[in-house]
Amino acid sequence: MDDTTIIDCKDKHCIIGAGPSGLAQARAFLALDLPFDVFERHKDIGGLWDIENPGTPVYEHTHFVSSRTESGFLGFPFPPGADFPRRDEILAYLHEFADAYDLKKYIYFSSEVKKVEPKDGYWLVKVNNQTRIYRSVICASGMHWNPSYPEIPGTFTGWQRHSKDYFSSDEFKNQRVLIVGAGNSGCDIATEAARNAKAAYISMRRGYHFLPKVIFGKPADIYERENEWMPFRFRQWVFGHMLNVLLGDLTRFGLQKPQHRILETQPILNSEILSCFAHGDLQAKPDIERLDGSMVHFVDGSSVEVDQIIFATGYKAEFPYLDSEHIEWAGHGVGHYMTCFSRKHPNLFTLGFYEGNAAVFPHLELFASMVACYLFSQKQKTGQDLALLEIARNERSDLRGPIHMIDSPRHTYYCDWLTFRKRVRKLYRQLGWPMPVAEDFATLKANPDAQMQIATRNV
Repeated sequence: MDDTTIIDCKDKHCIIGAGPSGLAQARAFLALDLPFDVFERHKDIGGLWDIENPGTPVYEHTHFVSSRTESGFLGFPFPPGADFPRRDEILAYLHEFADAYDLKKYIYFSSEVKKVEPKDGYWLVKVNNQTRIYRSVICASGMHWNPSYPEIPGTFTGWQRHSKDYFSSDEFKNQRVLIVGAGNSGCDIATEAARNAKAAYISMRRGYHFLPKVIFGKPADIYERENEWMPFRFRQWVFGHMLNVLLGDLTRFGLQKPQHRILETQPILNSEILSCFAHGDLQAKPDIERLDGSMVHFVDGSSVEVDQIIFATGYKAEFPYLDSEHIEWAGHGVGHYMTCFSRKHPNLFTLGFYEGNAAVFPHLELFASMVACYLFSQKQKTGQDLALLEIARNERSDLRGPIHMIDSPRHTYYCDWLTFRKRVRKLYRQLGWPMPVAEDFATLKANPDAQMQIATRNV
């Protein structure tokens, strides 16, 4: 790494990205009085939730799959509103969060990190024609920027793109559209195609279980939280029978019968797609066999002619600023301890590089808190940081918990919320750290000089 200006920041920590992960980490550092800088390549905060951020996968009508009640950061709930916040409401919330804790003053905007590499126990960070030397690096740049495409024989002559590049249902006018992939984004886009396209199809490799976003008048995640007391297998049985009663046999819509039990894949939460099938506005198709001009041939022998194909086929974790050798990989994702702590580099962290079954922001909160406590312990020389490293080297924690996940690349770095929360609590007990509480951040918001009052809880 060769730059003309070298700046010594050895007492500081570098956060890459000012999206939800980076903001969560910034607040966690602030609470423990740990100095840090944040570098954001875009002109503003929000990450993928800022629709003006080049390359964002967020489209015009994107909403949270999780509910407003369950989705806020600790001590900073979403304001009142509809159950499932819209993309602009989410971005506004992130701005309110950053402003409440005065986080923006720590962020260098329009500052893309070009290169990160370890040297002599520190990290060299190349940014803004400078090389800065930091104690640690937190990769909070997000995992929904590098699209994954399936390998399909043949050639398609129409318009094909990843769901990352989809923006508005206006793109479907007078078009015959095929959506490939049945994750939450794929199903959402398929419902928009069903309402606006000349003809709409969705290709699924296998059968899926569909959960409504509202169950018995409550958002599904609230309903599930209220039933966490049930043993997993019993909960799985209850949910399965409930869906059978409510929805019946979905093969009548041309859907494949699931070969797995409910909750053994990331849940598909969508209250509209089955209505689209029932009204004939959307047709289900199996896996694609091959492409031929404008024709798409499926493994069941059927074919359709389409003008567009949208691949809602997920993402691969990517760190364009970091050589691949520094990351422990797991499928398309990261295999670090708890998906976050590098076993190879003690002060390298990957925040938010996982797939899960619950609201994202509370997960990020706990990841960020763990990183902050670890680095605070390192600074105070209390030894918990070394203990955590020893745990990380000897433990391959499976955060999927009791769920027997089907074989899929995304499930190699899957995080079950209940399992994760229990593991975090156990880790905090092992290390003698107090779990973060909402009052910590209420104090911080009311009095920015109160960081050390909170920090003393972690000594």
